[in-house]
Amino acid sequence: MQLKHRGPQGLRGVSTLTAPPPVDVPPCAPIGRKGSKPVAVLRVSRLWGPSPRAASATAVRLASDPDGLDAFGSETNPSTPLPQSDSVPGSAPQRDGRAGSSQFASGVKWLVLFLVIAALAGTATWQYRRWVGTPTPGSLSIETTTPGLEVTVAGAAVGRTPLTMSLAPGSYRVQVGTAGQQRDLDVTIAAGATVQHFLDVPALLPATASVSLGSLQVQTDVPAMAVLVDGVERGRSPLTITDLTPGDHQVLVRADQRSVRRTVSVKAGETLSLVISSIAPAAASPGWLAVSAPVVMQLRENGQLIGTTEAQKFMLAAGVHEIEIVNEAIGFKVSRRITVEPGKVAPIAVELPQGTLSINASPWAEVWLDGERVGETPIANLNTRLGQHEVLFRHPQLGERRETVLVTMRQPARLGVDLRRQ
Repeated sequence: MQLKHRGPQGLRGVSTLTAPPPVDVPPCAPIGRKGSKPVAVLRVSRLWGPSPRAASATAVRLASDPDGLDAFGSETNPSTPLPQSDSVPGSAPQRDGRAGSSQFASGVKWLVLFLVIAALAGTATWQYRRWVGTPTPGSLSIETTTPGLEVTVAGAAVGRTPLTMSLAPGSYRVQVGTAGQQRDLDVTIAAGATVQHFLDVPALLPATASVSLGSLQVQTDVPAMAVLVDGVERGRSPLTITDLTPGDHQVLVRADQRSVRRTVSVKAGETLSLVISSIAPAAASPGWLAVSAPVVMQLRENGQLIGTTEAQKFMLAAGVHEIEIVNEAIGFKVSRRITVEPGKVAPIAVELPQGTLSINASPWAEVWLDGERVGETPIANLNTRLGQHEVLFRHPQLGERRETVLVTMRQPARLGVDLRRQ
């Protein structure tokens, strides 16, 4: 039997197969339909190489004649050698070129992926170092009894009270308020810590208010009595009210079910003192007491403080009063009996006795006492009034120096300085 092989370029060759000698096959049962002839199964070796096209194009048909096996040639010695490959000349370079392009594209992809991963890793490392190197800020909180005061940190304005702000760790100079309300703070902020300051800063009255308003001091023999002015409760005794308009005001002092009413006349720029010695109202109209002294004195009655000489006058019940005038700092104490008449002012003038003062300086100096020249050092047993005095020392080469000295009744006062020491 002859087999024709058709390759990619047409008919390529004819092969002749020679069948081996007949083999005795024992009888076997018929296969397939009833009455069909027995057949033998032959194993035929592959005639072509591994080419898929040659394998798929081969077709073997066995003859049905009795000598069909003789039609095949020998499987071991084919008369015509068969080609082993159906490769077309010139096709291999094309496949190599496509493979090289694919390998180059794959390498570029891997390179781009590596660069992206490296960039992401570098960015993450930089962010981490930046996060680790940045210290945690702290917090500063400032509150004042008078809100709205300006706050400056390190010379820069940051807002007004109440204020809470974040600051980097470190030390800062903080200023709260201005003029008469200014407070200076040295603040140290630690990482993650909170520093709080509460400052008691009284409100400033307008410049015109100090002239147009008056003040009232209320003293009672029983402390913590409610004080009402013109029907408005202002606090509990002892109490000082500084924002009263000039004119008459109704003052009510009460405790439990008892109360005392007084009418006071307030003048602009003056401080009026009201003393309530008993909860029961006075039978007669009250009078006034005015005490003048070169230094501040305390006024007491029956051992109770009723005011100081800083007030121009005091309201007292009409009658006789024993007033004790005291200044413990200079050792001065005197008692005066005074009769207070209803609606009138009883004055008391206090004159202080003289004390002695000795002054010396090294090497020497001219001396001024309260602005008046008293000579050159040494100065011994200089008579002067009791109280505090300012002494000025002056030397032509060593300059000036100011000192203060307190003259008392207890013992002579002495003051000495060395101008060669600063």
